[in-house]
Amino acid sequence: MKLRVLAVLVAGTAGFWSCQSGQAVSEHSAPAAPPPPAAPIRSGAAPVATPSGDVEFHAVLDLAQTPRPNEPELRGGREAASAEWPASLYATFAARGGTAACTAALIGPAVLLTAAHCVPAVGTITFRYNGHPAPYMAACTRHPDFGSETDRSADFALCTVTPAFDAPAGFLYETVSTSDMTALVNSVVVLAGFGCISSVATGAPFDGKYRIGFAAVDESSGSPARTHGDEFYSPRERNNVFTASDPAKINLCPGDSGGPAFARTGGDPGHSSRTIVGVASRVFYDAAGTGFGSSIISATGGPAFRGWAERWLQSSGAAACGLAGRVPMCRN
Repeated sequence: MKLRVLAVLVAGTAGFWSCQSGQAVSEHSAPAAPPPPAAPIRSGAAPVATPSGDVEFHAVLDLAQTPRPNEPELRGGREAASAEWPASLYATFAARGGTAACTAALIGPAVLLTAAHCVPAVGTITFRYNGHPAPYMAACTRHPDFGSETDRSADFALCTVTPAFDAPAGFLYETVSTSDMTALVNSVVVLAGFGCISSVATGAPFDGKYRIGFAAVDESSGSPARTHGDEFYSPRERNNVFTASDPAKINLCPGDSGGPAFARTGGDPGHSSRTIVGVASRVFYDAAGTGFGSSIISATGGPAFRGWAERWLQSSGAAACGLAGRVPMCRN
């Protein structure tokens, strides 16, 4: 299989992918045969697909998932237990070419974090949470570097939630880490999102479940090896963290867009002690759109996020766990 195309992970059905240049990776077709020529590097990029209208998120907690052990999900991961992810949200919506999905996380009573490409240019964003009589409104701002396409790795959006979220008893907001992203290299992160489990070429890639998976990080934008091609590294893209491509296929796929990537904290062997270290952004895939490779996370510990997020919080008057202000009920 030749992994040669990079897709913006906008969570769509067939015919809905935005593509950028990618680096070819080739295999021998048979032991006795010479290796095939490298696939040509694709040039140009389709416009980044975003929601074409209103978006309404829903709480993962309301899915009431109680997964069976070892159930395959998230391209090599597993179905999540809803009760363990109370601050996670998901949405399906109309977009150019078909149905799409995105994921988000509450990081404070009035702040939601998702991917920039999950935010519509025109339209409202709301979310519903069990027991609240009306939807919450969310006014979202994309990172300006992503909006101007200066740096596709600045795939961040912050949203002001009104009214402030009425958290149920025992609720914990997710906490954002802005520690240097290079510390993630050679570590394992937890990927989370509402997405597919196999091919992007199917007509209905979503089965309505939130999933988690554990993936190793092998490079960042600052890594010297640059195995994915210079265009995905500093100075052109400064916030990328790449997961290793492995036979288990623990990687992102449509719907995981905007989903938080977590690092474990403390001595917890599971994932209940965690901090957000990035936002699901993109994934390498083959020309057929069915073979996935390394995932790309827009790291909150990259150079684009912290200063922008703190300025945004100051102007909005909101506070977020791990970033600014005093917030009750923060995880860790």
